[in-house]
Amino acid sequence: MSFWVEVFAIFVGDVFATAVIALSYGLIQWFLRATDMRISYAWKWDGPNFHPSFDIRNRSGTRTYRLANIAYTRNDRKEVLYFDNKSIWDKDLVPGSISFLDNVAPVPKIHSVHECTGVEVTVRLQNGRQFWLKGQGPGQLRIGRMQRMAFWLREKIEKAAIPLE
Repeated sequence: MSFWVEVFAIFVGDVFATAVIALSYGLIQWFLRATDMRISYAWKWDGPNFHPSFDIRNRSGTRTYRLANIAYTRNDRKEVLYFDNKSIWDKDLVPGSISFLDNVAPVPKIHSVHECTGVEVTVRLQNGRQFWLKGQGPGQLRIGRMQRMAFWLREKIEKAAIPLE
């Protein structure tokens, strides 16, 4: 091998190694951001008024999130029932916190427990992020395989006490 061919091979190898490291770092950061928030809910009622009661967990070690609004949809997100822009607006979720939000406004188009089970609840953050922030509860219609695997992997890593942040 000549000198310049060897230099070129080393250069290409370094570029490839740098790309792999940068891609790995980006993938880990995406994974952490995608699985930071865990949202669960159950339906409660006061007379004829039905509303969700949230259990929101911020599993991030460094990020504070601020909640914005709640979207209630039906039929695989095709029929929008209601947007609640006031109940959880401007609530802070500090790193490592668990928030129980029970003072959510009633959903106007729901009048029975049977109707509640067909409603999917999605929470949006003030930065516009909505990725995988669907609540997990009686109205959760579907959970994707990739989402299920990501949360499973995050739980296994946390149980093994491996710090990622």
